[in-house]
Amino acid sequence: MVGDFPKSRPSVKTAITHIKARFLAGERGQREWDRAVHKSAFTDPDLHFRLSCCGHTMLAELLINAAVPLVLVWTLWTLWKHYSTQGDPACDLPLPKGSMGLPFIGETLAFVTQGADFSRSRHELYGDVYKTHILGRPTVRVRGADNVRKILHGENTLVTTIWPYSIRAVLGTQNLGMSFGEEHRFRKRVVMKAFNQNAMESYLRSTQTVLRETVAQWCVQPQPVVVYPASREMALKIAAASLIGVHTGQEDAQRVTVLFQNMIDNLFSLPVKIPFGGLSKALRYRQIIDEWLEGHIKRKQRDIDNGDIGTDALSRLILAARDVGHDLNSQEIQDTAVELLFAGHETTSSAATSLIMHLALQPQVVQKVQEDLEKHGLLQPDQPLSLEQVGRLTYVGQVVKEVLRISPPVGGGFRKALKTFELDGFQVPAGWTVTYSIRDTHGSVGNVSSPDQFDPDRWAADSDGSRRGRHHYIPFGAGPRACAGKEFAKLQLKLLCVELVRSCRWELADGKVPAMTAIPVPRPVNGLPVQFTPCEPITNNTLSDATEQNTNLSVCYSSNVPGPSHTPPKQQDFDVPCQIVMARKSEACGA
Repeated sequence: MVGDFPKSRPSVKTAITHIKARFLAGERGQREWDRAVHKSAFTDPDLHFRLSCCGHTMLAELLINAAVPLVLVWTLWTLWKHYSTQGDPACDLPLPKGSMGLPFIGETLAFVTQGADFSRSRHELYGDVYKTHILGRPTVRVRGADNVRKILHGENTLVTTIWPYSIRAVLGTQNLGMSFGEEHRFRKRVVMKAFNQNAMESYLRSTQTVLRETVAQWCVQPQPVVVYPASREMALKIAAASLIGVHTGQEDAQRVTVLFQNMIDNLFSLPVKIPFGGLSKALRYRQIIDEWLEGHIKRKQRDIDNGDIGTDALSRLILAARDVGHDLNSQEIQDTAVELLFAGHETTSSAATSLIMHLALQPQVVQKVQEDLEKHGLLQPDQPLSLEQVGRLTYVGQVVKEVLRISPPVGGGFRKALKTFELDGFQVPAGWTVTYSIRDTHGSVGNVSSPDQFDPDRWAADSDGSRRGRHHYIPFGAGPRACAGKEFAKLQLKLLCVELVRSCRWELADGKVPAMTAIPVPRPVNGLPVQFTPCEPITNNTLSDATEQNTNLSVCYSSNVPGPSHTPPKQQDFDVPCQIVMARKSEACGA
């Protein structure tokens, strides 16, 4: 019997093979099965028993293979429900309403695909504070002045800023935006020295020169100017000249603008350095930018050491740090220079594009700007302005404020809860992400009337500088991480508004409201093609006569633009798949 045992094994293998064939071939498999069993019964009397055992084993394996995934899914779902509905057990307050979505995936897919509708629909369903799970983290989403104020002023006590690895790797860590705690407070004090009254006065002349030259170039173009990329180039020239003391030519400005654009396009990448990956590309562009800056920075340091002090922001930062006993090392200077350029042109170019678009759609607003200029004797093109004169242009300030309200360059911000705290009657557990929405807060019906209407007159009542309700309007954030360069950004927009109105007329090339996107910042999808035309100079104190005679104004402003009833792009027109990304970018401006 022992000698016969090995001979029986081929018979079992043959039978098992035919078992498989039986499943695969139907009736043909059944016939093969019957022949195999009949033939093997003579050589292996125990075959039927072993085949029966084999069949039961296969059935058990099939049941196990089916049951294990089901049990695993059930376990994960149970754990996810427990995890997503449990906050800090030591806190009696409930979690905000909302949905945590699918296990591990959360609501990330909906967040990415729905854009601005994701946040808006959930705020309508759950209120000003709701919970979700996006980008791998449990998150509380917040809008509304009181709620946002608590987040922005809770820096270092309730919350702290969080940054993805890719941003820290590319923009560097030795600068204001990437610092925390006491280091951040020290850097903020130093940086603010570069944006005081005297510093702003010194930046005004170079800024006005770049704006005047840029608008003049736009006016001589026979074809429509694509405003968004053109504004990026303009903003980079201003930032380079005023913030780091580098006066770039046209070719150099175009090259550096492209470098920054490519770096920013790859800034928000997976935190893995692989060949041809987004992070590797961004780091490569950062290296080229560093090489371009290196020579300028070395010359600046030599000039400062020789007593030749520049008036740009970087020179002021270096001196301010020395005054408090801290010499910035080469890496700190390099990271700070990149931060100034990044923050000084990325969001400003978005706001400049929005300003041009909204004014092109609102000719009655342009006429009021002209009247404001006439009132102060500033209609003459090429007339230099002082900070004091710009400050008197009340209506121009209202226009800029409304542009930043309805089209804020930054959608919101990200924080991490340092401890469990209360917000609007709900708990925010320690360790959870907290995102605040600038755009949703600005667009709240309870905040302003007719929030989708572009109406600079809504700010007339606020012209006395009242601080009431100031967190209803937060284009530059607030609290310890409020943008350090916000006054410089507003100055650029006011000067651009003045230069445009008294130098040219402009209209959208197709006369239509463009589709909008918010990646990396809010901008028209088509880049905003605009036809600029130089207008006949209007001398001081002649605007009223021109209006009565319907002469100069009709020359300078086309009738082919929408009239006063036009409504600018609404918030839902913006495709915002990742407002968090924009928030992180905004805070590089010195937040």
